[in-house]
Amino acid sequence: MTEGPIMFVDGHGLAFRAFYAIPELTAPDGTPTNALVGFFNMLSKIKKEWAPQSLSVVFDAPGKTFRHEMFEEYKKGRKPTPEEFKVQLPILKKMLGLLGIPVICRPGVEADDVIGAVSREYAYKGTPVLVVTSDKDMLQILDEGITVIRPGKGISSFNRWDAETFQGEYGFPPARMADYLALVGDSVDNVPGVPGIGDKTARRLLGKYGDLEGILAHTADLTAGQRKKLEENADLARKSLILTTLSVDGAPDDVDLVCGVPDSDGFIALCRELGMSSLERSMGDLICGETSFSGDSSVEKEAQSLSLVELKSVELDELLMCDELAFHGKWTGEYPMSLVADPLVVCSKDGRFWSGSEMPFELSSWLERGSVITSDYKRLLVAMGVPSDYSRVWDLRSVDYLLHPDKASHDMPSVMGDDCPESTEERAMALWRLRDDLSQTIESRGLSEVLYGIDMPLVPVLVSMEKSGIKLEEPVLQDVISDLKERLERIVEEITSAAGESINLNSPKQVGCLLFEKLGLPPVKKTKTGYSTDVTVLEQLAELPEPHNAVPSMLLEHRALSKMSSGFALPLMSSVCGDGIIRSTFESDTTGTGRLSSRDPNLQNLPAYGEWSDRIKSSLIPREKGRCFVAADYSQVELRVLAHISGEKRLADIFRSGRDIHTETASMVFGVDSSMVTKELRRSAKMVTFGLLYGMSAFGLAKRLGVGRSEADRIMSRYFAALPGVEAYVTKSADEAIAKGYTETLFGRIRPLEEVVTGNTRDRGHIRRVAINSPIQGTAADLAKKAMIAVSRSFAEDPDVSMVLQVHDSIVCECPEERSEEVLAELQEIMKNVASLAVPLETEGKIGFSLAEV
Repeated sequence: MTEGPIMFVDGHGLAFRAFYAIPELTAPDGTPTNALVGFFNMLSKIKKEWAPQSLSVVFDAPGKTFRHEMFEEYKKGRKPTPEEFKVQLPILKKMLGLLGIPVICRPGVEADDVIGAVSREYAYKGTPVLVVTSDKDMLQILDEGITVIRPGKGISSFNRWDAETFQGEYGFPPARMADYLALVGDSVDNVPGVPGIGDKTARRLLGKYGDLEGILAHTADLTAGQRKKLEENADLARKSLILTTLSVDGAPDDVDLVCGVPDSDGFIALCRELGMSSLERSMGDLICGETSFSGDSSVEKEAQSLSLVELKSVELDELLMCDELAFHGKWTGEYPMSLVADPLVVCSKDGRFWSGSEMPFELSSWLERGSVITSDYKRLLVAMGVPSDYSRVWDLRSVDYLLHPDKASHDMPSVMGDDCPESTEERAMALWRLRDDLSQTIESRGLSEVLYGIDMPLVPVLVSMEKSGIKLEEPVLQDVISDLKERLERIVEEITSAAGESINLNSPKQVGCLLFEKLGLPPVKKTKTGYSTDVTVLEQLAELPEPHNAVPSMLLEHRALSKMSSGFALPLMSSVCGDGIIRSTFESDTTGTGRLSSRDPNLQNLPAYGEWSDRIKSSLIPREKGRCFVAADYSQVELRVLAHISGEKRLADIFRSGRDIHTETASMVFGVDSSMVTKELRRSAKMVTFGLLYGMSAFGLAKRLGVGRSEADRIMSRYFAALPGVEAYVTKSADEAIAKGYTETLFGRIRPLEEVVTGNTRDRGHIRRVAINSPIQGTAADLAKKAMIAVSRSFAEDPDVSMVLQVHDSIVCECPEERSEEVLAELQEIMKNVASLAVPLETEGKIGFSLAEV
């Protein structure tokens, strides 16, 4: 017996879900394959995420069971199984056999009964069990040692259920799931239940009386209507309970969970016959147990030979005869100005390596001509200054980000996991194998253009920005810090005076006590620990008449200024280098959508509006006198992308004519002439556009606009009626992405939805929102990156002009004041023509002597 966890998969259920989730796919001979492709894609994801020691797939056998004999109507009313699905089942079972995955099928017994009985048997023996099924009735087996994995929407998301999860969701223990279904019925299996008893009533009754018999014994305590329904249908309820309870006799006596011997050649041949090359590539993830694919391809043979190479230390001169070398550094020192590799290891494909802590001149010269395999191109470029020619570089970090954009890290340990070597020399050698393996993956997924057209050429641009930096006028910022401190102290004094004692303004408990007990203000909402004092509560209290609004208003100001001080002003002051320059780190591989990020300090997250914002940003100035900033900001870039990819003619016409998109939207949605649109209506229209674009529900829109749910529904209907192409895009893009398992930008960047998680569970609503907005946000991010690359190339031979900052849709350069108009014109021209869309790309330009002015 395996030590576990062992996994049982409901074969029919998973295949049926795949059949309906994936559009029609066929083999060259016309055989349907959509259920096969979807099933094995799901199986691969499941195995990767939950790593079972053993996996078996259980199928229903043809014919009737005891339930059909007991209740003639059992499962009647179902639509006939499509022939296109039926023909795929024997192929599915054959492919599972070729992978060595055990298939269980017991005549006269439903797969659910088999899974339930075998799962309980192994859990009783102490082996943890995972059950993959979409059937609600299977939740009754949840117990210590048994977990159910339920598919979410489509084929890319899964939800983990244990006994605690179930209790929290339903309000009664899993063992009573059969009683619940006996009350409410099960339309899928045509189980009648008790007519008139719904979900809420069933949950409440089971929570109070324990089980079906307990409820029937207390009908006298119920309302007249409930009592009548239950007493008249008691026999029907008991019969339903038998139908919904899993049989304890379902375990086959001869069940064998031992993996068979996989037939790799047979599986590959069948995949090729069916035209399913993607399954051929993922075979190693599917083979039963811990067996890995050992095919006879040249790549596999080379990977095996590389893993057996013996490392040998040699003189550097010996390696400089090679055309291609792998570089891996153990990086130390402050980034970017004093970053060094200690050691830096350079390794050839045959295992010869050199290690050192300084960059010899000979190696710098070689880097000007040789091809490089590296684990971190950006750091190699920062520390060594070469190679700036990205076309000769293969970078693990960039490649892993392209494949897995939502991962937290893309260094070697995160890529290789437990297989990552300890020593720097072994890691340098491992880069050869990683390059060979992952290059194939990049090519097969169509990502080469993104890699060498956007991400790799962007690296030298970011390094140049980091080294340039922005000057901090320290006296200006110090005045801001002093004034913030003084104002915060004054607020504390005023609140202390109102409270009659000193309180900790960072303590929700003490603030709640002050507001709602001492000052007697009306509580807005409570949490488990007491009064809520979050910003929404304080904003409501600040609207009270004077003098009741005084303390809430001061608390809001205190929080805002505290963030201004600790979140912006102080980090800027602490980040300045000895030469008075702030050098932020710009990362292109930390966001799932592809947008750049900034840290140490975050120059992309400076406060946007207000007096304090302007004062802080006015301290960030050009590095030398006589120079200024020029900035160009894409106008409504995400909505222009939407107009392009949705094909919505009305939206495109608005942009082509140069009219204001939010004014026109307000006119369409609120039924007024565009000349009559007020600022408030325009603001509301903007909320509607971005809210619906990013998957906001009617409830969320109602809350955002401050209107009723029915009014929000009407607004949504009017919006989509006016822009039907947008509605079609929102629906189609989400469905297609969920079916494929990933989103894709206009330029080919992908975002696997299986890696987009929220907390410890998969939020299906969140996944759908990501599926809708990632192509738009990602395309906008790609446009900004392409623009940065084009701007850098345009000014490459012009030492007077340097790019210093990129903030979302804006690019900021520094140049001599007398050339500002010329540079701005060229900057805007480049950004407008970086890509050809169905609508023009427009920019807004500014010139200023601090970031507050641009």
